[in-house]
Amino acid sequence: MTVPSTPLASAFLAALEGGRVAAPEPEQLEPLLTAAVGHARSRWPGIALEPEAFVAFVAERLPPGASIPEALGVTSSMEELYLAFGCLRHHRVALQRFEDTYLREVGAFVSGVDRSRAFVDEVRQLLRERLFAASAGSEPKIAEFTGSGALGGWVRVAALRIALNLKRSEARADTAARESVEAVLGEDLGPELQHLRSRYREAFAEAVRASLGQLPDRDRTLLRLYHVEALSLDAIAALYRVHLSTVSRWLSRAREQVAQNTTQQLCKRLGVGPSSVDSIAALVVSQVDLSLTRLLKTGG
Repeated sequence: MTVPSTPLASAFLAALEGGRVAAPEPEQLEPLLTAAVGHARSRWPGIALEPEAFVAFVAERLPPGASIPEALGVTSSMEELYLAFGCLRHHRVALQRFEDTYLREVGAFVSGVDRSRAFVDEVRQLLRERLFAASAGSEPKIAEFTGSGALGGWVRVAALRIALNLKRSEARADTAARESVEAVLGEDLGPELQHLRSRYREAFAEAVRASLGQLPDRDRTLLRLYHVEALSLDAIAALYRVHLSTVSRWLSRAREQVAQNTTQQLCKRLGVGPSSVDSIAALVVSQVDLSLTRLLKTGG
């Protein structure tokens, strides 16, 4: 089998949609691609990616009518596309460089929405999930970066969108939590809980939210993936590279922890006596999954 004398150009041209972009001859294109790959690699030491696959990635993202020599000559775009491609391939060093270069700036990106550390950490974690985790058979969002603008600006827009969705969802989550509790609190409650009914609705939402805040980051992410993103256990297991039974065990433990902490918070906040603890615990357990779904929902 004869190896092409222009391997990069061959891979690049094969990835172009016919007629979308006027392409130079392979012999003219090869040195342009070689230079672009070389610049990108020198910008990100330690990220070794297959050159043919990378140039195909670039070709697929060229806008109609683009000048290939001009596009390949924009060093910053090629460097950022190279990093994005490395992240799409889940290259360990690429993901770390992305973290150090862009995700560390999330606090500055969303400072106009909420500067609190907990909020910034939540935005950053959601951004990681959306950029690098595939869902419902689609590629991770990082695949949508085309290099037409700066990667930093693109990440900033994504972070702001998540931050605004989180803020908008807070009011909806409060309302939904109150409705959830009101639905489960019937007229058959014992006398000690009957007179706490109006206070219980507000306290329940606060207790569940506080309990979620006490969970480790991984547990909160697992609950969000399962209850909000509706990922299957198989999909989550693949994402974390663990056995399905491990994910099931993690989720069960996280839900149990939320239920236990919520019960303790409610009993403390409402000042109920020992005789009502079991009743409150039963109510919490019966509603924990529904409440998790509603309180974790980001609206995005």
